[in-house]
This record gives sequence, C-alpha cells and structure tokens, in this order.
Amino acid sequence: MTVKRLGELLIAKNIINSAQLNEALAERERTGRFLGEILVKRGYAGEEQVTLALSEQLGLAYVDLSKYNVEPAVVRLLNEDISRKYLAAAVLKSAAAVTVALANPLDVNALDAIQKAIKEPIRTVLSRPSQIRELLDRVYAVDAPQPYVYPSDKKSDVISSSGIDSIQGASLGPVIGIVDSLIAQAVESGASDIHLEPGKEDFYCRFRIDGILHDMPRLPKKYEAAVISRIKIISNMDISEKRLPQDGRIQIVSAGRKVDLRISTFPTMHGENLVIRILDKTRSLISLEELGMPENVLKGFEEIIRKPHGIILVTGPTGSGKSTTLYAAVSRINNIGQNVVTMEDPIEYEIERVRQSQVNVKAGLTFAVGLRSLLRQDPDVIMIGEIRDHETAEIAIHSALTGHLVFSTLHTNDAPSAVTRLIDIQTEPFLISSALIGVAAQRLLRVLCPACKEAYSPGEELLNELKTRLGKGRRAEEAFSGKDADIVPADIKFYREKGCPACHNTGYAGRIGIFEFLIPDDEIKQLIEKKASSIDIRDAAVRKGMKTLYEDSLDKLKRGITSVSEVLRVTYEG
Repeated sequence: MTVKRLGELLIAKNIINSAQLNEALAERERTGRFLGEILVKRGYAGEEQVTLALSEQLGLAYVDLSKYNVEPAVVRLLNEDISRKYLAAAVLKSAAAVTVALANPLDVNALDAIQKAIKEPIRTVLSRPSQIRELLDRVYAVDAPQPYVYPSDKKSDVISSSGIDSIQGASLGPVIGIVDSLIAQAVESGASDIHLEPGKEDFYCRFRIDGILHDMPRLPKKYEAAVISRIKIISNMDISEKRLPQDGRIQIVSAGRKVDLRISTFPTMHGENLVIRILDKTRSLISLEELGMPENVLKGFEEIIRKPHGIILVTGPTGSGKSTTLYAAVSRINNIGQNVVTMEDPIEYEIERVRQSQVNVKAGLTFAVGLRSLLRQDPDVIMIGEIRDHETAEIAIHSALTGHLVFSTLHTNDAPSAVTRLIDIQTEPFLISSALIGVAAQRLLRVLCPACKEAYSPGEELLNELKTRLGKGRRAEEAFSGKDADIVPADIKFYREKGCPACHNTGYAGRIGIFEFLIPDDEIKQLIEKKASSIDIRDAAVRKGMKTLYEDSLDKLKRGITSVSEVLRVTYEG
C-alpha cells in the first residue's frame, strides 16, 4: 500500500489546492523548513488540519494536549533546550516507555536527541505545535530563575549607540530580561506598537497587531518602575522626570533584525504610561500590486506617478497605510536617471539610492526648513512625509509647479476632502487646481484567516447598517433616496472570523487596503477654484466613474476577503 504524501492528503481533503502546495514546496526547497509549518504560516491550512493529516499519513496517534493535565515532573524528563529546539514534550511516563509529543516526528535529529536525553524507551505521538509551546511555557516558566514574562526561542540582542552596557546596577538583571524578551516577541509577532499601562494593582501590556490592540500576559507589578526606568535609560530619557511627558528613541537589533523604537511616556493616575512604536527597517517594501488596489485604481495610479511634475496626495486617518503606499510608489519610479529625495518623520523604510532625511524639530529641521534646502539638491522627485501646515503646503505646491513630482500625505476621510483641507490651511485654490494631479484615499481592512473563516448569514440589523454605510458612497442625490436596498446584492456569500492557531485565535491574518482615486479633470479643477464643497467634488468624481472606498470594501466582501464587522469598523466616520 502506497503512503500518500502530506500535501496529497491535504488536497484530497480539499484543505489546500495544487497551486498552494507548489508554493509551499518551493519555500521548503529554499528554506528547508517543515512543509506543514509553511502551510500553516501562509494560512493555507489550519494547524490542527495539518497535524491530523500527518497523524493519518504516519499512523501515529494524535493527542490533544488541552484535554490532559500533564504532570510538570514528566515534562522535565526532557530538558528545556531540547524540548524547545525540536518542539517536543514528554507527556506520560509508564513502566514500558516515556511518551513524547512531537510537532514533526519526521525529524530524525529530533528523535536521536530525545532518545539520548531521556535514556529510556520512547513512544511518539503527534500534537499541535501551539499546544506543545503552551505546555513548555507553563512548566518552564515556574523553573525560570528570572521572570521572563515573554519567553522566546530566539535570543534578543539589544544594541544601542547610547552605550547600554555601561548601565550600573546588578539588580537590573531580571528587568533586562523582561524588556529584551518583550521587544523580541513584539518584533517577531509583527506588532507596530507596545503599550505598557500601569494599573492600581496590575501592570498591563498590549501589542497592536494589524491595527488592533491585543492583551498580552501581565507583567509583575513589582517590576513596573524598573521596567519603565530601563526603557528610559536605553532611549536617553530622564529617569527622574515622572511628572511630564517625554519622548525618546533607540535603534536595536532583535533576532537579527534592525529595528527603530520610538518611545513616548505620559503621566497617569497610577504611574507612567509608556508606548513604544516599532519601525522594522528590515521588512521588505510592499509593491503596488500587493497593496490591494482595484485594477482600475492601480492602472490610474501607475500612470499618474510617472508624470514629470505635479503633486500626488495619499489621504486617510492615522494607521491607514499612507506611508506604505508612498514608499511603494517612490520605489516603483526610483531609477538611476532621477534624483529622489525625501523629508520624513520618521523614516520607516530605507530605499536604495534615495536620499532620505528625517525631521528633527529640536535641531530646527522642520518639514518646511528641510524642503527649502532639498530644493537646492537638484531633485526630480520629492516625498514629504506629511503636509501639516500652510508653509509646508505652499512649498510642496510651489515645487510641483516648478517641474518637480511631489508625493505627500494628508489626514482626511476621503479623496475629495483633501482639496478642502488644503484650502482650510490657507492654500490658494487656483494653485491647488494647477498642481494637483491625483489623490488616493485609503483604509486598511483585516483579512479573514483562510484556514478558519466560516460562512454565515448576517442579521437584518447588521445588513441594514452595511447598506446605510455603503450608501454614503453614492452621489448626494442618491445616497438618501431610499435606494439602498440594491447596494448589497442578495447573492453575496458572507464570511466571518472564527479563530484558530494559525491566526492566534483572532480570526484574521494580515491586512489589505481599500482605495478610491481622484484624478482632477477640467470640471473638478473649476470646482476647486470655486471653493466647492467636498460633497460637490465627490459627486462630480463619482459621476465620471470614480469608485469610492465603500464600493471597494463591498468588492472585498464579495470576494470573501473580509467581514461585515470589519467593513463597518474601518469605514466608520463618526
């Protein structure tokens, strides 16, 4: 009898398809990693699905560790280093053998190491990787001589130009471990921010992942002051000042990745609240195709960014991916024949052969000051992190009108509102109409985990809310005409989040953009010069074929990419 391969079994069970298997096999060839691990990480299959298929393939028993109370003494029969290295745990000891739960029983090196370490007959069973990790964390956290609240199997090597090795005080040992492990886990999990929040009796920690804050295990309250002080020291802040807010920064290397940390403290009733913004400079730049732009938007955006001059704006609230879009655009047009310069706050990605500069208000280098100097650097393309005031807007538009291609961002809810925002900060309408060649508005929607998303029928109240929200994308004379019923087609198959190990039980895996793209034509330029409202500008743009943010979000719903609740969350405007 021929034994089916793991990939063949998963295809036969309709868990993955051939294309997904081929992608995973190619990655395995490059990295040497276990196929099941790759499939789970890519979201093609759930952790339990892979483990059960592996159990069937090898004829090994599957043990759900969540249903058993494993004795810590049994787990300690296999030392922690080997257990974590090979993701294995001793779970039962009998007169005949020691039963060891493995995530990958095909690893010959693991079996050899386990046999040598235990020195007794072993029996292998299969268990889910996440359950083995949880068991090891639970058992070995008790043994740990230092309170490493966030254990990591990769050591964090925190390096700072400020000379943290010179910090005095041997009592900081456990605290250093807590801080290093905390940062390492945040970087590895893809968090954008770490929140350390003092309570009356607790010291809370949250990570922002995919735009949402998630509770992490609480830190020991007794270490609160020491942890805050440690972070202040390495980021060159005044540890004695607890009454006023402070800002600091530090560059570190965590798990081999160069990361910038921006630290902010704020005094609260129960102590200093501390937020760390994580800027992972080793992340690869996202291409325009990966942003999630609809085909018509991508085509129009590609054409506009290749214009020789003019200003292109990307708008949206904080955390909506504006900077990522700017970087993707600048990277696309960056070539040896052009001088590309930037003025940013902060620099989030490093782009080869682009002259990147960072605002330093303390030194007097503001956006406006920096831009004036950059214009003497013979630039072809200028990227400005954000237009915040009249002076910066004036210089940006002047640059666009004198032969430069300018990219920047604004904080507005949609593309037409970018025009009214510029007028609000005293920019002349005739200059805006002459310089502006395109405005992209965007949001970020969380993507449903493909391994566990489930089909369902939303309630009537939720559907009515969705129809009302999507109706805002229509022209003013249609939006409140009672024609909302046809906005959401009756044949849409809706999906919602469920949660599984592959997505850390959040139900979501990654984010994708929704976009609208406004290209001012003669009619819209006339409206701009007349100081028309954003509603009038939007109506004209929609009449000429502009697809709104709401329409793009509906398209993502139709394709099963996201959920109704996520669309309602992201498109809410108050």
